[in-house]
Amino acid sequence: MKNLAYLLLSVIIFFACQTKQEPAKTETKPAEVKKEAPAAVNQEKPIPSAGLRAVKPPNEDLKNASVNFRRGMESVQAKNYREGIAYFNRALADEPKNPRILFNRGYAYFSMKIYDTAQVDFNASLKINPADTMVWLYSGLCKHHTGNLDGAMKDYDNAIAKSKRFSKVFYNRGLAKGQKNDYKGAVDDFTKAIIYDPTYAEAYFNRGLAYFFINDTNNACMDWIQSNRMGAPEAQKAIDLYCSKYRNMMY
Repeated sequence: MKNLAYLLLSVIIFFACQTKQEPAKTETKPAEVKKEAPAAVNQEKPIPSAGLRAVKPPNEDLKNASVNFRRGMESVQAKNYREGIAYFNRALADEPKNPRILFNRGYAYFSMKIYDTAQVDFNASLKINPADTMVWLYSGLCKHHTGNLDGAMKDYDNAIAKSKRFSKVFYNRGLAKGQKNDYKGAVDDFTKAIIYDPTYAEAYFNRGLAYFFINDTNNACMDWIQSNRMGAPEAQKAIDLYCSKYRNMMY
C-alpha cells in the first residue's frame, strides 16, 4: 500500500508488510520511537470458482466462459496472474457483465500492484452487484494502496454495512484510522476484528500499537503478549522495549 505505515514503533513492523509510506506523526511517542516503519493493509484471497453461479450451460458462450473462468482461477491461485487475466478476458468476451469475472480479473491486477486497472474492474463489478462485500473490501484496498484514505474508508464502511462480521474489513479500517491519528477509533475497529476472529494475531498486535499511542501501556502490553503467543513475528520486539515488567505473564 505506497508506504502505508500507521501506528508503528521504529523496530516494529505490521504483520503483513508490503509497501511503504510516511507514517503518521503523534505527540505521544516515547523517546525510543522513531518516525518510519513499513506496513500494509491486509488482503484476502480471490473468490473461488463456485462464485460464478451465473455461468452455466446450455448456452455455448456461457459454457466457454465457465471453462475460461475456471482456468483463470487456477492460474491466479498459482500466482500466474497474467495468464489468469488472459483467461478472464476470454470469459468476459462471452459474459461481459458477470461481476465475479470482473472481480477476479481485478484481483489479478491488484496482486500485480496495477491498482488503477484493478479499480476499474472493481468499480464495474460493484455497478452490477453493489452488495458484494469482498469487492468493497478490495476497492478499499486499492484506494488505501494509492493513498486515498478517505475513499478507502468509505469502501470499508460499505463492506461493513453489508456484512458486519467481516473481520478483515474492520482490521483494515482500523489501519486507516491509525494512519489518520484516530487511535481510539483504531482500537474500536481492531477490537471488532478480534471479536469476529479471535485468532487474528495482527489485530491484537496493531491494537496494542493503537493503545500504545494513547498512552495505555498496560493494554498495549497485554495485546502484544497475546499476539506473541499467536506467532506475530514483531510482537517480541515491542515486549522487549516496553513491557519488561509483564514478561512473567508470557510463560
